Amino acid sequence: MLEDPATARILAISPHLNDAVLSVGACLAQAARDGAEVLVHTVFAGSAPPPYSAAAERMHAIWGLSPEEDATLLRREEDVAAIGHLGLSYRHGRFLDSIYRKRPDGEWLASPREGGAKLAVEERAPDGDPGLVAEIKADIEAVIGDFDPTLIVTCAAILDHPDNQVSRDAALFAAFEKDIPIRLWEDLPYVTNRPGPVELPPGFQRGAPAFVAVGEEVRTRKFEAVECYSSQLGMLNGRNKNMVHRMDEHARKNSPDGGYGETTWPVVRVEEHR
Repeated sequence: MLEDPATARILAISPHLNDAVLSVGACLAQAARDGAEVLVHTVFAGSAPPPYSAAAERMHAIWGLSPEEDATLLRREEDVAAIGHLGLSYRHGRFLDSIYRKRPDGEWLASPREGGAKLAVEERAPDGDPGLVAEIKADIEAVIGDFDPTLIVTCAAILDHPDNQVSRDAALFAAFEKDIPIRLWEDLPYVTNRPGPVELPPGFQRGAPAFVAVGEEVRTRKFEAVECYSSQLGMLNGRNKNMVHRMDEHARKNSPDGGYGETTWPVVRVEEHR
């Protein structure tokens, strides 16, 4: 992923508190060990005051929180611990997670479905949410101005979630406007059981995938960092409690030697859309 880690400055744009660590935590930790400066900026990390949607209340209960607890504050504390364990820096953005947002008509964006932690989240309009993308892009540009990255990484949005999609699109627009290389990560662990297409905005396309292998010590450190997100583990593991097994198995399928690693893609502009 890096030609010269010793001079690299990597900005990871994470939609939610845990996405970057789950998806590229090993790559980011390895880059930091090799001398790179790494900053994880989480877009949807703003605190939401009550009242909450039924979807938010269900998720808070699944996370083991009482109605009086500040869920976002707890999750930010988990994120600080996880990011610190990997030797990285962090910033927390101001935007509200989809479970706390409303549609223009005043109805909640997310609603609970039957069955555990399943939610119905309104999909974005065919042309995206340009207003929200523009706001997030402006925040990312401010972080770019402060951090001066040589590489940006963000989610591919294989997970069909509006927060992931708008974060990715805003990062793409900001990166290309500032002429900074950008790569997309797989949305782990979700891609292990819900793979889907990646539809980038017009004018962008993915290049060839690159699998970055890491040693056992870095792999272990990643999953130790994942354990810091204690409120999320029951949901991430699912009923079979096999998240780490699924991610190991997925890595082995992509690895030339059967070891652990993570996959990213470069993004290029398509000339005819310029």
